[in-house]
Amino acid sequence: MTGIRNKPGGRPAKSRIDKQNRVVSTKLTELQFYAIRKRATEAGLHLSEYVRQAVVSAEVTPRLNRQDADTIRKLAGEANNINQLAHRANAGGFALVAVELVKLKNRIVEIINQLSDDWKNKKGKRI
Repeated sequence: MTGIRNKPGGRPAKSRIDKQNRVVSTKLTELQFYAIRKRATEAGLHLSEYVRQAVVSAEVTPRLNRQDADTIRKLAGEANNINQLAHRANAGGFALVAVELVKLKNRIVEIINQLSDDWKNKKGKRI
């Protein structure tokens, strides 16, 4: 009687892939914890199963890369140029700044198209 007995009728052993043996820990505020616990209860799941499903099915929005951040900074700079041109138009009339406004509009459209193309190419990629 020193060996492990085969117990008929027991649950079959889980395969190596199905075993959940990795632990990921994180810290939450009290508010976050209770919000997650409430959602798990509403979903009829144990907290660990709810978090597991949420983590696996979540879509993560990546941070802006350096190029996108620089492009957005350029766009903000153009907003400053618009403000300066508006002041000049109010002071001296629209005709004085009309040509500069057209050039500025073209630069802004170019920047927006660049951002739009970059974001379209990234759309659908998951991290």
